[in-house]
Formats: sequence, structure tokens, C-alpha cells
Amino acid sequence: MARKPTAPHLKVLQGTSRPDREVPDAPEYDLIEEFPDPPIHLNADGVPDAPEYDLIEEFPDPPIHLNADGADMWNRLGPQLVAARVLQVVDLFSLEQLCFSWQRFRMKAKAGMEMTAAEDTALKALFSEFGMTPASRRKVASGGEKPAGNKFASNGRPQKA
Repeated sequence: MARKPTAPHLKVLQGTSRPDREVPDAPEYDLIEEFPDPPIHLNADGVPDAPEYDLIEEFPDPPIHLNADGADMWNRLGPQLVAARVLQVVDLFSLEQLCFSWQRFRMKAKAGMEMTAAEDTALKALFSEFGMTPASRRKVASGGEKPAGNKFASNGRPQKA
């Protein structure tokens, strides 16, 4: 696979610009002078944290484009993720992608076809995102109450009996 072309203004900065390789009539766009800073969320220790979105309280019906296999996964997995307090509103799109990929896997399996390596990799990555492999399950955090304080504060100190 070829490398993506470098923008002409970056070539000038790098000193690799050559007039004979410039693309004639290349489109030019307005540069953004000021871009708003994203909001910074801080955890209990005042350290920037990942943004938090609303947790889902009531799980919705499956999207209409999912077939029986995709809808079955949606209805089995979704309520469990809601109960574990790990599914946020923005995660519904990723869950939909997972269920759609799963339904394609099932369709191919029923037809006696094999998945491509790219499809297999993408499905495994989606499984990992939702903590559906033993290794990734340890990385998924619940959206419940987080303990306050430093859990490592007593390291190196004698324990009280």
C-alpha cells in the first residue's frame, strides 16, 4: 500500500518541495485560525480523565436493519452491559457495529463461507472493546461509584494488625 501524499505546505517546511512534482489546480481551503479547546474532565485526583457520557438506564430495541442473529446478540449483550453499568449512550453505535459484524459472520458461517482476515480482525477488535475476551475483560471499568483517595497510599508502610 502506498503512502499518503504529503501536503504541499509541509513539503516546503521539510525542504522537500519540488516545483516539477506540484499538482496543478490543487484545491485550497481556508485555514482555521482559532479552534475551541475541548472540555477537560478531571477525575477525583484532579488528573484529566476521559469524557463521561450518560449511562443507559433502559436498553432500546435493536436497530431494524439487524437480522435475527444480530438482533439476538443486541438483546442478549445489551442488557448485560447496562446492568454492569459500562454502556453509555455513545457506545450504542459501537454495539450496533458489533452486532452487524456478528450477523455477517453468522451469515457466512451458515453459507459455509469463511471470513476474510480483515473481517475476523475487526470482529475480534470489537469483542475486545466490549470486554468479551478473557484478556480484555480486566480492562473494562464499570461506570459506578469510583473509590475516593489514592489506593496506593499505604504502599511501603507497615500494615496495622
